[in-house]
Amino acid sequence: MSERRTVIVTGGTGALGQAVVEAFLEAGDRVWVPWIAAAEEARMRERFAAALAEGRLGLLEADVAEAKGAEALVARAGEPAVLVNGAGGFEMGGANPETSLEVWDRMYRINLRTAVSMTRAALPGLRARGRGAIVNVAAAAALDPPAGIGAYVASKAALVAFTRSLARELPPSVRVNAVLPTTIDTPANRAAMPDADFTQWTRPEAIARVIAWLASDAASAVRGALVPV
Repeated sequence: MSERRTVIVTGGTGALGQAVVEAFLEAGDRVWVPWIAAAEEARMRERFAAALAEGRLGLLEADVAEAKGAEALVARAGEPAVLVNGAGGFEMGGANPETSLEVWDRMYRINLRTAVSMTRAALPGLRARGRGAIVNVAAAAALDPPAGIGAYVASKAALVAFTRSLARELPPSVRVNAVLPTTIDTPANRAAMPDADFTQWTRPEAIARVIAWLASDAASAVRGALVPV
């Protein structure tokens, strides 16, 4: 029987996040997810009622972009074996000179600060454990930025740089990698781009499987990778 790990998944209430939670639950792990809005908690309680009742899933109200929220989540979850920094957001913003500083701040906070805050909180436990994995959810657009979404791609590019820098700082026993999805096939994206060819988009479940693999022993030799999905 494989080890039952403690896994923290930020952004676990979203379309991709729920698929990631499902993948780790299916692997026999115990998962913790932070939430902010009451609707997010309700959505998780409805979909994962059985896992919650069995104690395999834990939910905590916490703003993990702040040190206090991140530390509270780690304290409640216990010593984590895996951290998935999946919290993120998207906003068009428009051309760079027209994008408000508020949009830049929001994209930085959601897409980068949450990952940095959670990593700082989880690292002592990962180090103490002697092994573990961090998987960051960046974006393919970070490496090939299109026009009109500068704040978003800059924040994701910063997450890519953070991933590679952290991978070089930590010992091999704590692996750090990132997935770089293209457009994800979610209800929100379909509503925002109704004329797009959905067959070219990536299903959340497919991305979740890659994240779960990067966190597994099968990927023990993979460090600092940027995996396109």
